[in-house]
Amino acid sequence: MSDLQQAWSSVLAQLQLDMPRASFETWVLGTVALGLENDVLLVSTRNAYARDWLDSRLTSTVQRLLVGVLNRSVSVKFIVGDELQEEMETEAEETEEPELNIEPVQWLDYDRIVQPHKQVVVKGYLRRLGMEIGPKAVWLYVGFHQAAWRVQDQNGPSGKPLYSREVMRFSAMSNGAFWRLLKHAGIQAHLSGLVQRVDSQDARRFRRGRDGRPHRAPIRYQVCMTPRLTRADATAVHLHLKALIEKHNSITSALQEMLAVEDVMDLLDPLAMKLPHSPLNTVMDMAKLETGETFSPEIERLAQELHRRIINCLGDIHIPHYFITETIQRYNLTPAQAWLITVARDMAFINARTGERRDTVTFKRGYQEMAELIGSNRYKTVQAWLQPHWASQQRGGNLSRFLQEIELPDSKTYADLRVESMPRAFRVLLDEPLDADGSNKVDANGSHMADADGSISWTQMGALADANGSHMVDANGSDLNSFKHPLNTDKKNTSTTQHAQSAKAAEAVAPDFWKLELLLQQNDVHPKVQKELLEVQASVHAFVSWVLYVASLQSGNLSDPLGYAISRLREHPLREARGVFRQFADLTPKELLALIDSTPTRAYELPTKIEHPLAHDWKKAMGSNNPRLPVVREILFGEGASE
Repeated sequence: MSDLQQAWSSVLAQLQLDMPRASFETWVLGTVALGLENDVLLVSTRNAYARDWLDSRLTSTVQRLLVGVLNRSVSVKFIVGDELQEEMETEAEETEEPELNIEPVQWLDYDRIVQPHKQVVVKGYLRRLGMEIGPKAVWLYVGFHQAAWRVQDQNGPSGKPLYSREVMRFSAMSNGAFWRLLKHAGIQAHLSGLVQRVDSQDARRFRRGRDGRPHRAPIRYQVCMTPRLTRADATAVHLHLKALIEKHNSITSALQEMLAVEDVMDLLDPLAMKLPHSPLNTVMDMAKLETGETFSPEIERLAQELHRRIINCLGDIHIPHYFITETIQRYNLTPAQAWLITVARDMAFINARTGERRDTVTFKRGYQEMAELIGSNRYKTVQAWLQPHWASQQRGGNLSRFLQEIELPDSKTYADLRVESMPRAFRVLLDEPLDADGSNKVDANGSHMADADGSISWTQMGALADANGSHMVDANGSDLNSFKHPLNTDKKNTSTTQHAQSAKAAEAVAPDFWKLELLLQQNDVHPKVQKELLEVQASVHAFVSWVLYVASLQSGNLSDPLGYAISRLREHPLREARGVFRQFADLTPKELLALIDSTPTRAYELPTKIEHPLAHDWKKAMGSNNPRLPVVREILFGEGASE
């Protein structure tokens, strides 16, 4: 056996010289010669994929090398090693397992879709800062802050290029609004001390690319990871600092006394005096100005501690990625509406230790306070947002989906709409507007409201309508959105008839549930591949998700849905395509067929209207028309596009 192992080591050494390093380490490294029987050398490989690769590409090369080492003709057969034997050998060498294969299981569709653990965390002090700079500047700072957090180097300051869409993704804005506001003079002034453009507006820097040609260099921005103070707070803190320096004749004693204040908010109370200069951004800048050349590390440490305490006085704001990237766009929320919802959720809380949920928030000065929180002095704008029947005065989405006014606790007064400063209480939708199954939309109180007689009220209609007012249906399923799409009296052309026809087609073609064996047989997959996938119990939902992924806009130049799906299953039998494709694959075959048939395959065709919770996501993933869908239909249902 030792001679055999020595011979195989000689073969591996020669292969290492002849092969690319990446290929050798991926497929050859780790192979073991198990034994030689009847002039057939058995070689153990890591897995079935390595076995197939070696068998198809290196069999003849290895047999030729073995002739030179053993001085006789020998055949080679690659096999997958005995897992039990390998485990015992590994156990003798080491007690810890180097790798763990963990597959997360989501019990709730809501958690799988929203992924609540993915959050943007910013300082709660942005609530005060937002009252000064406005929600548009706040969201721009949130986008830059999240992008800077991703590229920052813990060992020192460093700048790394990042694609602009990574900043835009968490700015809660469209492409046009993002660049328009970033160049706006007023917004640039508000972002001073938060996001600073290093390059001037007229500067054009170029760098040499890999092709040898000059390319435009990325525009450089500096992002302050800790926000600055508001102008009013900076003035108050600086005046307090000046007064204490004059009292103690020592800036160190002044800073120590300010740090000893029990409630740091007391330092933010405005004073009657004014500064002879414009307010500074940080306590550190104030200390440098007051000390000049005597500024020391100890003074800087105390100044940083005071600045940190002020910024942290309102805790942290946690904003789910899903809210920024999906909810805001889906419900057509303006930056001001999105920020008001964020602030209201921050004022409420969920106690992770006790499970207590406080989803009611009281604004002591009513609409006026709510308007001030978004940097506005027009309370009627907020009032109109929360009254869905004031359609002519509204902009953006329906805010009553997220904030629903309730009676004030322990109060006998009533909410008079004419009083802007009257205290008002709201129930806040703390979660995203999805039910546990990830489909039905809910109101702020967690249910759909109905009138006393059982008919659906305007609150319910707000919950059922999309943000742009389309797809509004009555309780009996009839179309109410006639002001946008007048009803056609020709029965053959109505959307209801088309939907009924597609439903009948789905019932006739689609099976009751997916079965991988039938799908593989239906598409004439090689029997050897069928047996392999069925033996490892490959996921049929993973197969469907990869087929749909190839047909989507995200797949790029992929053109073979069947071949790509099978290759991914052979690599990872249970791994599904990410994102919405998992949701599509989890649908019943009838529902999926209805979505496929609702999308035109040619540019000049009109789409079929379909009422489905995932219709919006389907159109976003597949586009307004998709010529690849007939192939998908044939793969999954055994026939081409429906007539």
